[in-house]
Amino acid sequence: MKWNWKEMGSRLQTLLDCAVESGEECGCQLAVYWNGEPVLSLVSGYTTPERTETIREQSLFPIFSVGKGVMATAFHRLVEKGIVSYDTRVADLWPEFGCRGKEGILVRDILTHREALFELPPYRDIAELADWKLMCRRMEAMVPAWAPGGKCQYHPITYAWLLGETAHRADGRPFAEIVREEVLEPLHLDSFFFGTTEEADSRFVPVDVSSVKEGRSWHTEFMHNPVIRHAFIPSANGCANALSIARHYAALLGEVDGIRLLKPETVTNATVLRRAPDDPVPPKGTWQRFGLGYALYGPENDLGSLFGHGGALGAEGFADRAHGLAVGFTKNKVTLSHPEHVVRDRISEVLGLPPRHW
Repeated sequence: MKWNWKEMGSRLQTLLDCAVESGEECGCQLAVYWNGEPVLSLVSGYTTPERTETIREQSLFPIFSVGKGVMATAFHRLVEKGIVSYDTRVADLWPEFGCRGKEGILVRDILTHREALFELPPYRDIAELADWKLMCRRMEAMVPAWAPGGKCQYHPITYAWLLGETAHRADGRPFAEIVREEVLEPLHLDSFFFGTTEEADSRFVPVDVSSVKEGRSWHTEFMHNPVIRHAFIPSANGCANALSIARHYAALLGEVDGIRLLKPETVTNATVLRRAPDDPVPPKGTWQRFGLGYALYGPENDLGSLFGHGGALGAEGFADRAHGLAVGFTKNKVTLSHPEHVVRDRISEVLGLPPRHW
């Protein structure tokens, strides 16, 4: 497939501008890398419904679960270094975890969302979610909802502590340090944060809840809370711009400024569907089709040719292995039809890609 990026950029910019003008979106960014090179970086709209401040290329959007893709990449780098394997028993690294039905959980069960620990442990105040050690102790006391290693069920927030603490116990470095040193720093992703700084907060784009009748939502209660936003909860509290998201996925397909994050064989292995034999994809389908840490899309006969992760507000990041594309998209308006986002679908149509509802 060939693209005229100048023409494509004009079409996509018009698409974003029309979505903002109609009120469908408030603010958004779209970035595309092709064969390791940035070819598009588009912005449109405003930081708030009052339309007093425009979106910039370096504006930081709350991306929620898009961060899980970066988590997976950091973990795969540890596997490549021989520090841990996908078949390692988590309890062998994290002995306190190996109790109450969790004794046999493997690393691959976490990466594939099949360890049945998707419910948040009890907490008295949302601020407790920012206490890594406390939440890990509470995960140690959790009982799986069913036998681990079987049915797939998405782990929205607990994924952070389950994968992150396992990585820490295997490697010795705190997971925040692993993510920074294995992914963010090598790629110079200075607009990607799990825990914003004072400077980053000055670029933070708030959530627009103008479409919500109540005028509030869990998105704001979570990401507008500075304790949460400044914490390290990489499964849920990431803030980034679209360029950084796209750059991460570009470095999984090939070199970006001389840096390739994972070996081709690692990416190939990580993008194979992993479901238990007695847990087939439902007849009506599901977005919860996971490889090792990445959600998979693409034709049914080539599932995994497109892989990445979406976020609760509509941001997404993904790589298209067939065409060498890496895409990052951010937005800040709550869409009541989530995970279906018509603007994302229109972008996909222009790029000639299958729509993703994740």
